[in-house]
Amino acid sequence: MNAKEAYEYASRSKASFYYAENVLKEPFPEWFGKLIAKSAGYSCQYARNVLEAPFPLGEVAIARSAEWSCQYARYVLKAPFKLGEKAIAKNGGWSYTYARNVLEAPFPLGEVAIARSAYYSYHYAIDVLDAHFPLGEAAIAKDAKYSKDYRRLFPNPAFFKY
Repeated sequence: MNAKEAYEYASRSKASFYYAENVLKEPFPEWFGKLIAKSAGYSCQYARNVLEAPFPLGEVAIARSAEWSCQYARYVLKAPFKLGEKAIAKNGGWSYTYARNVLEAPFPLGEVAIARSAYYSYHYAIDVLDAHFPLGEAAIAKDAKYSKDYRRLFPNPAFFKY
């Protein structure tokens, strides 16, 4: 592959990421990284698999995605990713995952989204809060399995009707 072919191949986010990961096996020059930075997924994967370090150029794209923000925080930063928390907070599953696996503490910004799901509300109460999760009790009350288990663990929950 000559230089012109390499440039044309790498001029797309997906191709750039795969070229850096599988052919170069090292980071691109910064100007090439701008192509990868257009994609949340490829930016996160580039940071994790090629750079093995944060990729600030791609963080704006990453921050638009709940999934990639959570993955970036967990596997690249190994710390909270404040820029992505707004996107994460819109999704109950990723909010729960972020609280449990990144923060290892409550994630108040994502609790409204978590509370929409009996599954995530129950597990948030058990795995993160280790206490009642009043905001999620309405959803839990509608699910026979989680309702029974939740009542056993936390007697007299606020939103349950007896």
